[in-house]
Amino acid sequence: MMLLSDLLAPWFHYAGRESVSSMTLDSREVSQGCLFVALPGHQVDGRKFINKAVEAGALGALIHTDNPDEHGQVNYHDSGAVLVSFFQLSRQLSAVAAQLYPLFNADMAIIGVTGTNGKTSVSQLIAQLVTLKQQKAAVMGTLGNGVWGSLIDSGNTTADAITLVRQLHEFQQQNVNTCAIEVSSHGLVQGRVEAVPFSTAVFTNLSRDHLDYHGDMDAYGAAKKRLFTFSCIKNGLLNLDDAVGERWFDELKSASMFGFSLNKHPLACFYTDNMHFNDAGVTCDFYYPADIHHQDSPLLKGQLSSPLLGDFNLSNLVAALGALYLQGTLTAQDSSVNLMDELLTLVPHLTPVAGRMERFNQANGPTLVVDYAHTPDAIEHALKALRIHCQGTLWCVFGCGGDRDTGKRPLMAQAAEKFADKVMVTSDNARSEKPMSIINDVVAGLTHPELALTQIDRVEAIKAVTKLAKAGDIVLLAGKGHETYQEVAGSKIDYDERALAMMLTSPDAEQSLVKTGGI
Repeated sequence: MMLLSDLLAPWFHYAGRESVSSMTLDSREVSQGCLFVALPGHQVDGRKFINKAVEAGALGALIHTDNPDEHGQVNYHDSGAVLVSFFQLSRQLSAVAAQLYPLFNADMAIIGVTGTNGKTSVSQLIAQLVTLKQQKAAVMGTLGNGVWGSLIDSGNTTADAITLVRQLHEFQQQNVNTCAIEVSSHGLVQGRVEAVPFSTAVFTNLSRDHLDYHGDMDAYGAAKKRLFTFSCIKNGLLNLDDAVGERWFDELKSASMFGFSLNKHPLACFYTDNMHFNDAGVTCDFYYPADIHHQDSPLLKGQLSSPLLGDFNLSNLVAALGALYLQGTLTAQDSSVNLMDELLTLVPHLTPVAGRMERFNQANGPTLVVDYAHTPDAIEHALKALRIHCQGTLWCVFGCGGDRDTGKRPLMAQAAEKFADKVMVTSDNARSEKPMSIINDVVAGLTHPELALTQIDRVEAIKAVTKLAKAGDIVLLAGKGHETYQEVAGSKIDYDERALAMMLTSPDAEQSLVKTGGI
């Protein structure tokens, strides 16, 4: 509990004596003593739900205004609930939430991971490694929020400002050692993470995505780069194999900025060499700095053996290892052993992130690989990665989401056609668009559309390809990954691609795992 006057004190004087028990942006979550926060959203204006919130028991509302003259202005609802105007509240909400849910424990490492692809994998690998070291780890991102092993669906890659700060507060009370947060471009632009005390920031890559929101690649990149300008950042880790990461490394020149690479980039201090990919994963030499406090520190060499498929998963793993090493809050159990050497002994025990290059093998049949790849760059990287492991034909089954950047549809088609041997175009989340219209847009981007297969029903498309494919073939099921639904005509239909892949490769698997009511 906190007095509303104390909550608002850093911004303006308020004389009321109401006690705030909680805060929320959702009028449906209001309880007695809750302060409702009314913001204009990208799709819904929360200011239209003030009456509902008050009727549900809110003590009042904190209301966003773009008029500086209204800052701190107090009015009262007919019921007596207090209504306080706050200038540009959307930018300040993270800090306001941190007043009620203070982030007091500097011992908890908060690692922010941004980039187009790889955010989920890097954050989940960080959490797995910390947990394997017998420490408590938390994750916030696409697959859910919570302590590792007990994630709760979040709905967004980066939670809203109140939820994010409140959960970090709870993690600290639970003595979490490390929390890895996926930081989306939307979350950065909308100020959701402004008050989060990140200590380490990781950049994976930048490729076309979300241009329907940001407008162009420059604005999209600038949004992600903001994370590295936060004053709380002690260490930045950038992918030097990515052209944007390489440019930012030069622009952000600092003793606290480090680079990682799979290609022995001359400026990287975390990199791999002598990579050998096989059916079991990959083995390689791994180089890292002996002392992160000196840029000219000599590099040490360790041996890395990972069960994860593909070179981009290796890149994600290098990022996770580098971030934990730079963070410095973990210590080796044996003081005579280097922390990185101990982390490397844990790598063989890692498991694939759900829906990220997740392999489903079949005796005397093709291997199905479920991956969340839903951008041209992600499809290219997934197919390139699988090519290394494929002994037969490499298939790609994919679709494009409706009501999103239509410009990437032909680009995804080109990536699939170039890097796969055979292509099946099907549905993804069509949303309000007609599925066949989306498929036609995709097919129009193919150089040889006559060679591609098409099928609106995604389940039938995957079943058809699985029957056509042979032993030694690999079938990439791209786009759905961990998701357990398809969004069609405004409704979410139960659909679990991982369960479908399991059923098709293991005939004895529980078929009720897959519900096929849509496309």
